[in-house]
Amino acid sequence: MRDDLLRMAGTIGKNAHAGLVYERYAPEKKHDGQDGPWEQWLSRLEAHPEPDDYAEAFKRWEDALRQSHTATFTARAESRLLVGHGNASPTGVGLMLHHTWGVPVVPGSSLKGVLAGYLRAVYGDGAAEERRRLFGVAGEDGAPEQAHAGEVIFHDAQWVPCSRVTGLDRAPSFLARDVLTVHHSGWYGGKAEWPSDYESPTPVAFLSVRPGGRFLVALSLAPGTEADAQAEDFLAWTARRLDEALRYWGVGGKTAAGYGRLVREGPCAIQSPRRPVRASPALTEFLAWVEARRADRLEQKQVLAAFEVEWLTRLVSLPPEAREAGGRALRSLVKSPKLEARRDALLSRMGATGEGRR
Repeated sequence: MRDDLLRMAGTIGKNAHAGLVYERYAPEKKHDGQDGPWEQWLSRLEAHPEPDDYAEAFKRWEDALRQSHTATFTARAESRLLVGHGNASPTGVGLMLHHTWGVPVVPGSSLKGVLAGYLRAVYGDGAAEERRRLFGVAGEDGAPEQAHAGEVIFHDAQWVPCSRVTGLDRAPSFLARDVLTVHHSGWYGGKAEWPSDYESPTPVAFLSVRPGGRFLVALSLAPGTEADAQAEDFLAWTARRLDEALRYWGVGGKTAAGYGRLVREGPCAIQSPRRPVRASPALTEFLAWVEARRADRLEQKQVLAAFEVEWLTRLVSLPPEAREAGGRALRSLVKSPKLEARRDALLSRMGATGEGRR
């Protein structure tokens, strides 16, 4: 059985689950030289690419967010990210990866915890009411009616597929080798001797998320919260404060050493629940066309030219919900800042106003 696991670790395919390989398929011997099984295992994981089908799974998750009032923004990792470092791992340093897809993920509980600490430390009593609305309060003994549930859901921040990032022509690896050097292994190991400068350092290799990756951060109004203009303003306020916390404090482990800094890219979008779109052969065919252009990586300028000739007049007669769905699909495909004006002009002619994007 052990030999089978070692063979798996030595032949990690691009659609293998990186989290499973990291947690279960490690060779037994850690310090086996530069070309030993341990170093080969780390090197293969460090080069592990994004799974082929992950982009479709991300799209389904993103669509599910549109069932409620939601604030979203994309955050770029400016430094290495180490979430879940306390999890069990053969290296002694854990790493949180998506349970199904094995890509990096930041749990919503981590985002919620960072924001709670940030609001207490930075805003103090000035944000007491906002903290009550965000995190809820427990009713005192004999007065359960005073209890108040939190009004915001903190979703797990999902890894943004490379196909959504402008300028990437291939799926990059998302893990990077890191090292933690223990200088006083005897003292930390429980020996009675005091630590001294004469002990040999012991480097411990592990993996973290490499800088440059993007995460989609999403916050939704909790069920039962009245979705009025005031609630949407509060959702936008929460997103701005979370953006500050991730930028200046970071999330995960080793933040004091600069790890975990996530910086927002682009605007924060506040979207209302999407109205159901009635089935339309033209819309179904157009959405399939968009995905085909995404797969064959047609130049965005050519995409707009083909859209104007082949699709504009066909889609303009569709119901408003269908036109908005077509507009969202085209925006997800054509993201170049140089082409935004032309893209939006074409969508305006089609009658896709971009409702729900602010």
